[in-house]
Amino acid sequence: MSYTIKIADINDADVDFEVRNLIRLVYKTADLLPEKYLAANIRSSSSKQSLFLVALEEGKIIGCNAFIADEFVLDDKVYIGYQSCWTATHPEHRGRHIFSTIINEAKKILKEHGAGFLYGIANNQSNPIFTQKLAFRETASLVLRIPNVPVIKYFYFTGKLLQHDHVCKINEELVKDRKALQYPSEVKVVRYNNSWLWGKRIRKKKFGLQLPVFYVGGVQLDKEKDLSGLISAVFKLKPVLFIQFFTCKTNTFNMLLRGWSKSKMNGFIFYNLNMPEFEHLDLMIGPIDIF
Repeated sequence: MSYTIKIADINDADVDFEVRNLIRLVYKTADLLPEKYLAANIRSSSSKQSLFLVALEEGKIIGCNAFIADEFVLDDKVYIGYQSCWTATHPEHRGRHIFSTIINEAKKILKEHGAGFLYGIANNQSNPIFTQKLAFRETASLVLRIPNVPVIKYFYFTGKLLQHDHVCKINEELVKDRKALQYPSEVKVVRYNNSWLWGKRIRKKKFGLQLPVFYVGGVQLDKEKDLSGLISAVFKLKPVLFIQFFTCKTNTFNMLLRGWSKSKMNGFIFYNLNMPEFEHLDLMIGPIDIF
């Protein structure tokens, strides 16, 4: 292996350009991402900095992977979870285990720095590498769409939220703030009593039509009964035909609604570094870089 893995400063203009050019080449896009887009995309919402690793050979970046730092709480203790994203390996250097080497180096660096775990949603190419070669475990992703029909929407509510011990929860407030900075004109926050949810109103193409859908990024409930009021408040954001939840199968929130189905997307992947074992992770799609 003649290449080396190093922490890169994505705020450096030369590094930023080289990585954006690599991403354009790998994903075959016509245009470069905007300048400083990656730095804004991986901005940390925690007290810890996000991490950007690159593979270097003869001074050239031939691979990269970002790790976004987010705050999680388990048994009143704060841990940092790092989301793996922005993966790219130069086409001329594939087959040299660059991606696996970057991830394994990240495991070492972040474990030494006390990180809780690595997580993410991998694409079809990297998912088998994560789960079969890099020892990540995968938990299914679930989706639920509720139509804006007053009589029908109440069918989806169960009103039941069982209490569980040792639940790992993402700091939803920090994630919402991070995404609002990244997409100030797109992120909407809806409140009802002391509860709130956030997300984006998106036009989804269906049957040749552009249907307005509200994609929920995350939910913060003060009381379970507030969920109905939150959904009603979302439907008042005209026009919204559906509200969509996309969540990790282990999320305790899921038991408040019925009708979940397995998503067509890959599941959430995890690799534990320094955390105690836990059964439930309260996590939705909001923190993921593609949201």
